[in-house]
Amino acid sequence: MRDIPMKTWLLFCVLFSPLAGADLAHFNLIMTGTILKESCDIDAGSKNQTVHLGDFSENAFKAIGAVSTQTAFTIELTKCSPDIINAAITFTGAQDGGSDPSLLALSDTGGTGNMAKGVAVQLLDEHGEPLAVNSLSPIRYTLHGGSNSLNFALRYKATAHPVTPGNASAVLYFAMDYE
Repeated sequence: MRDIPMKTWLLFCVLFSPLAGADLAHFNLIMTGTILKESCDIDAGSKNQTVHLGDFSENAFKAIGAVSTQTAFTIELTKCSPDIINAAITFTGAQDGGSDPSLLALSDTGGTGNMAKGVAVQLLDEHGEPLAVNSLSPIRYTLHGGSNSLNFALRYKATAHPVTPGNASAVLYFAMDYE
């Protein structure tokens, strides 16, 4: 017994004690997980952006479907693995309750009330083409190793006439899956 370290001896005593063979209960422990390829980091400046769409007169929206000028924003990705080929991007948020559910509803983010009425926010891709909020078909982008810039734009779109002036803020969420 002098050649066996103390910790081993205690383990041996526990394993071969009379209680070690007792059937107290059976428990199953199932481990799950996934080993993923490397991904990209979202640049700190892209994680929580505030995009000022501008200040517009209610008269800028003369009819349903009228739009404001667009304001660009970029999501910067860094440290992208060269093994990543594509990214599937989804934007989510509160859908506008009007006739176009692809639009983002205004929300009282500051808690001040006095919300504008008759407008919603429209998301656009880098070519100015409308993208639907909460789409079940994500936008696919080809990525390359290193840094990538994903360019988008936002603008107001009239959903009713007349438009009532007020606070016109909204919240948009971004998710990305790698392929």
